[in-house]
Amino acid sequence: MLKRLYHLLALVAMINLFAVAGLIGYLFASGRLNAERVEQMAVVLRGEFPTSQPAVASSRPAERDRNAQPSGEEIVRRQEMKELLALKDSRRARELRDRDLLDKRIQLETRQLIEKLERKENELKQQKQILEKEGEQAGFDRQLNLLSKTEPKLAMQLLKNQIKEPDAVQLLMKMDENRVKAIINACKTEEDRAWIGRILNQIGKYGNSTAAGVDGSGGPASDGG
Repeated sequence: MLKRLYHLLALVAMINLFAVAGLIGYLFASGRLNAERVEQMAVVLRGEFPTSQPAVASSRPAERDRNAQPSGEEIVRRQEMKELLALKDSRRARELRDRDLLDKRIQLETRQLIEKLERKENELKQQKQILEKEGEQAGFDRQLNLLSKTEPKLAMQLLKNQIKEPDAVQLLMKMDENRVKAIINACKTEEDRAWIGRILNQIGKYGNSTAAGVDGSGGPASDGG
């Protein structure tokens, strides 16, 4: 009797074992059971209840909070980046404006400087011309003074050989009439007379009163030899 009961219990145990094995196989096949869950079931069956699970469970809201917080920080960071880029663009535009204004000011100052230099150069040219004219006038006055005091024959030779004819005309026109007559009378040779004839013709063109009473034929006149 006991033996039959033992065999019956063993049979039930075998049936339960195969049933559990089939259930486990089904769970593995359906993906509802894996090695991690088997380990957790073993821990529970051994009576080793994990103490970290409440911490893990309690940490999930914190993790969600942390996951949500970077989103806000990202928005702030993007806003700061946008403002920074806008500030850089504004500064770049201001720098371009300032550079353009500086270029225009440099161009204006350069143009004003060039105009000032040109005016200064013109003033120097005018002053130079005035000085040259004054120098020429001073030289002319010295020549006139010397020739007016020089012996007529020597004065004639200097006027003829050392002074250009236009200048000789101007000098004779400024001389005293009697001095001019004396220089004319000093012209004895044909060459001298040809020269003084050209001079007197040019004096006549000016219509100056210095030539009044002077014979324009080129020969010695009323004063004789």
